[in-house]
Amino acid sequence: MMYYEKYGDEKNPIIVCLHGASHVHCFSKQCEYLSKNYCVLVPHLPGYGRNEVKTFKTIEALKELVEFIPSLGKKVTLMGFSLGAQLAFVMMCKAPQLFNGVVMISPWLLKDPAEVEKAMKQASDNEKLSKNKLFVGFNALAMGLDKGEREENAEFAQNVTMTTILNSIDNGIKFEDFPDYRTLDVPMLALCGIKETLEIRKSVRTLSMQNPRCAYDMWDGAAHNIPFKAASRLNKVVEEFMETKALK
Repeated sequence: MMYYEKYGDEKNPIIVCLHGASHVHCFSKQCEYLSKNYCVLVPHLPGYGRNEVKTFKTIEALKELVEFIPSLGKKVTLMGFSLGAQLAFVMMCKAPQLFNGVVMISPWLLKDPAEVEKAMKQASDNEKLSKNKLFVGFNALAMGLDKGEREENAEFAQNVTMTTILNSIDNGIKFEDFPDYRTLDVPMLALCGIKETLEIRKSVRTLSMQNPRCAYDMWDGAAHNIPFKAASRLNKVVEEFMETKALK
């Protein structure tokens, strides 16, 4: 069984949150807020958090999710950030019957191979920094994590392998490989910050242009940090999406 954390009453509608690469706690503020009326589940993707004994591979992550989500016994709303948003996109395309709705935050689905190589090189160059306790602690504070979450984040950072990080970047998920997306009849919302990369902004816009069921928005002042830097706004947006789209 896939390791996951649970917030709220499981009798309530379920929101499954798929975290970003190296950011198991990225939905911390959403878990706190949304668990008042929903059951929020955060599975740890292979290679991360309490699932660190494995190495991240897209096919394995999807396999675990395909087993985990149906085991919940009812339709869920899926929300993903960054890597998690890309996995949410694939899950929605492959098994739309499992979902009431899907929220994709900062998905990178339109990819120039040169940009993928650039991101992988940057990650490799920053390997030591990514495990530096002072740097990791500073980032955790910037995310607004509480003391317990910061301690967990520091532990998790030491266990993530460079292979997992590189596989997460070069994950093989591309919009053009899923032509059935255009006919999906599931409420969807795609979000990103106006300061994000051009390819992420294009990805969000394309998701909306290629399916009328997908609304989109680009937030002024936001970069690749919406769940924690714009937490209050995102909480309200997701709450409204649940009430007016996913559970309508």
